[in-house]
Amino acid sequence: MTGFIDSGSPPLVGRTKELSRLGDALQQVRSGRQRTVLVTGDAGIGKTALINEAIAGLPGDVIVLSGAALPLRSIEIPYQPLRAAFRGTAGIRTPEPFSEDSAAGHPASTPLFLDQWLSAVTAAHPVLLAIDDLHWADQGTLDTLMFLIAGPSDRRLGLVATVRADAVTEGSLLEGWLADVRRIPGVSIERLGPLDRPATSALIASLLGREPHQSLITEVYGRANGNPYFTKLLVEPLDPAASSLPPGLPPDLLTAVLRSWRALPQSARRVTQVLAVGGKNAPVEVFTVVAKRAIPGQDALSVLLAASTAGILDRQPDGSYWFHNPLIAEILASETLSEDRIQWHRLFAEAYSTVPGSGELHHRAAADLAQHFYGSGNYEEAYRWALEAARQESASRDWNKALAQYRRVLELRPKVVAAGEWLDLWQEVRRSAFNAGAFEAELDAIEALLRLLNERLQPLEVAALIIRRMHLRMSLGLSFLDPAEAERAVQLSSVEPGSWQHALAMAELVHAKLWMDQYNGSPDCAKVVEAARKTGHHRALSFALTASAMAAVFSGDSGAAREAAREGASEAALAQDFWAFCHALAWLANATEGWISEQYGAIMSCGREELSRLGAPHSFMSKVAADEAASFLAIGSWEKARTALRTAISFDPGPMGDVSARLTLARLDALQGRTNDALAHLARAEEVNRESDAFVNLNFAAIRSELNIMAGNPKAGFETAVAAASRAGHAPTMCEWLLPLAMRAAADMIMQARDTGGPLSGLEAAVRDVRKRFPAALHEPGQATPLYQRQIKAFDMLYTAETGRALADQRNDAMWIAAADACKEANLAWEEAYACQRAGEAMLFHTHHGQTNAAGILRRGLELATTLQATPVQTAILGLADHGRIRLDAEPPTTRRSTGPFPGLTTRETDVLEQLIAGSTYKEIAADLFISEKTVSTHVSHLLRKTGSTNRRDLARKASGRRRED
Repeated sequence: MTGFIDSGSPPLVGRTKELSRLGDALQQVRSGRQRTVLVTGDAGIGKTALINEAIAGLPGDVIVLSGAALPLRSIEIPYQPLRAAFRGTAGIRTPEPFSEDSAAGHPASTPLFLDQWLSAVTAAHPVLLAIDDLHWADQGTLDTLMFLIAGPSDRRLGLVATVRADAVTEGSLLEGWLADVRRIPGVSIERLGPLDRPATSALIASLLGREPHQSLITEVYGRANGNPYFTKLLVEPLDPAASSLPPGLPPDLLTAVLRSWRALPQSARRVTQVLAVGGKNAPVEVFTVVAKRAIPGQDALSVLLAASTAGILDRQPDGSYWFHNPLIAEILASETLSEDRIQWHRLFAEAYSTVPGSGELHHRAAADLAQHFYGSGNYEEAYRWALEAARQESASRDWNKALAQYRRVLELRPKVVAAGEWLDLWQEVRRSAFNAGAFEAELDAIEALLRLLNERLQPLEVAALIIRRMHLRMSLGLSFLDPAEAERAVQLSSVEPGSWQHALAMAELVHAKLWMDQYNGSPDCAKVVEAARKTGHHRALSFALTASAMAAVFSGDSGAAREAAREGASEAALAQDFWAFCHALAWLANATEGWISEQYGAIMSCGREELSRLGAPHSFMSKVAADEAASFLAIGSWEKARTALRTAISFDPGPMGDVSARLTLARLDALQGRTNDALAHLARAEEVNRESDAFVNLNFAAIRSELNIMAGNPKAGFETAVAAASRAGHAPTMCEWLLPLAMRAAADMIMQARDTGGPLSGLEAAVRDVRKRFPAALHEPGQATPLYQRQIKAFDMLYTAETGRALADQRNDAMWIAAADACKEANLAWEEAYACQRAGEAMLFHTHHGQTNAAGILRRGLELATTLQATPVQTAILGLADHGRIRLDAEPPTTRRSTGPFPGLTTRETDVLEQLIAGSTYKEIAADLFISEKTVSTHVSHLLRKTGSTNRRDLARKASGRRRED
């Protein structure tokens, strides 16, 4: 079985649905229904890779005949792609028209011969005829395929073909053929569009061998426009740690992008170069004036229409034209001779002012004029129009575009004599960046403003900027909240005690000191809130209320905390301060149930919807979605966590969302056995957040410890957990896990020492020392809900059970059973499964009648681990069962699916089986079900054992047969 020759394609990602639909069509072929699927899309979009992946997953009884049409120029070979497909059909007689002793040319009889031949072969085997690059096929091939497609509907024949979208032009041979084929029953069109950002990110990670920087993803996604092949050409030459693309484009990409453009006549290429310099927003009236002056005697509109027919240009809704592949415009503009480029920019600038009404033709006219004046060297006018464009974009609240224009203004200002004040410009940059959620740009603007302002003359402005800088540095992972900086802002703003700046500074001083645990008692938050209310300033009041909520949570007054946090979120929404909104939302959730709960995740989900309604930049929604995911993951709702993570990374998540999402992805991957992926996510989070140990609001320490243990480095896991538990100030997020993890690591080291005959005294002394310093598991201050109390009890019992494992306590099995039951009561599913594993282990190795007693707890753990897809626990339990000769194949009662083709399959096994029947590969099954390929392999092994199948093809054949019988 072979597919198309496609050595240059990138890995197939982001095509799960398309592959599933193609697999369904091919499955119908095996069931006795002829189907035809035509896969269309741009060059490099992944058409060939998609069909190759589908072919690779086909069962062994399918005969695959594959050929490709070639772009022949000087010769013509009738039926060339069909000859290639039918050449060397192993074990099957070659159809007479294409046999070596056949006369070259039976144009009238060839379709009939092939139809009869295929009918005979499909009576014994399903057949798939696959033709790549059908757009280059000759008329004879197209006519023959038409005849075959219209053949008997009940034969087991599948036809698939790839067609380049830009080849289906108006009046072309292929356009008429496709129009006719579409009307035939059993024909479907699969249109492949560009990859989205998450799929592009996955592709880049696959190409680089590591998790990429968000800045690189943004740049590649913007340049390649979701085209997999262009993405591959951009990324392959890069260093894996690259955070941006180098100047210029790789030669292979230049060739690939310009191949279709170079087929245009010379005159048309010249006109399209003018269009590239003019820009996407140039109205057609302006462009035609410029083209007439730049290329006298050329009918520009006719050229545009011809280029559109050739698929190079697309007609826009306003009647203008632009490049179907924007990379062509970028290349043409950059490679235009400098003297031509300068002249054309000047002509465009003149045309905007001379064409009647052109200034009103497009709201981006000011930005275009700025670009053209800049390109022509007229910096005075470029400055004026860039400033006007920035103001227009600000008025329309398109803050990202406003920020881009203000950056151009800053670039031009030193070249312009009569320019405005630097202070005014930086204030506008800062306002635009604030509203766009562009943290780095806003921090740059604030640093510039702090250099320009005089804190003696403008203390209030400086104080407010210091507080905002504190927030931005925290968001960017540069430094955590600094009480000394907040104290400085309080002192500066104290010149006007009734100002909103002073109220804000006092609120954030409380905020910072609470995180650093610098209050012996409770801060006087009522005074801070009262001062903020008197100012009538929504932002200052929001931060004051949220600081009050935080203090109330720490003191155990959850009712007062919820009330303050809810009002704080409302005030933040009125102020359109999304940082303040996220801050208040987090403490509202903390005051309700704490983050290890379904309720916390639900509050975050509602908050994310509210941010969307308010029009917040995605970076804030990403952060909230990542926190939502962490909460759902902690309680075992990993599928909900995965869904929230998709939202977090669907666009550029910004540094806050990126770090939080990476940490949760790291933990999910580790718990499900994808250790290398987990370590890669953690490494990227640490790159973004360079001061991770200082960020007690994030769960770096616990996740780092957990990953080290799972990766086989218990010493690092122990040291990380103990150091985090010993730090001064507020306990970090996930502090509840730290001591059980520390003791788990210590127990692992002791087990290793016992197995290898290493010294134990130092390790056992370390265990006793930790236990003496920390008699019980850590917990967050003020949390007193019944659920959280059960969770603390569970963590304390895990801590005790791990200590017993480390010190070989004879009651360790009972400790683990008690810990498992406590975890069940606390809704800690991952920990419950792990405790069941350890309980079974303790029974088998350290108690009498262990085999009898261990079966129940191991079966409980295996059922839970299977639901969680917790591969490490599954593997360990199956190994224990094998060692103890315990049968664990009793079916969990809730996982039987009545519609499955075999009795006794779990829900997940049935899911995997359905995908195998559809022809999906392990990689596609893993992506669609959000499990690892290793887990897919485990499920397939169970399926083979339960069904008595010898391989996956035999399994799919049996399942299909049972369905037909049903």
